[in-house]
Amino acid sequence: MYTLIVLPGGRQVDALLLWASAERLRVVIPGRADTVEFHLIEGRWTSESGGHVELGAILAEDAADAKQFLANARPRALSAV
Repeated sequence: MYTLIVLPGGRQVDALLLWASAERLRVVIPGRADTVEFHLIEGRWTSESGGHVELGAILAEDAADAKQFLANARPRALSAV
């Protein structure tokens, strides 16, 4: 699966999703020697260094693959009804 990660400041990077659960993501970002891991802490994806990122998109060949961690996904903005 592929994902678009939005870094602090709005910069977007493509990444290859290696492993995911409801609370953790492990990705490979082109140009970086090591894998990067993000943890879902208080509803926000947090990097190992403590920075917050957003997932801009997740592309999967099989939609069933994404259900594993998208079940807990929440919208970026809440609206009143």
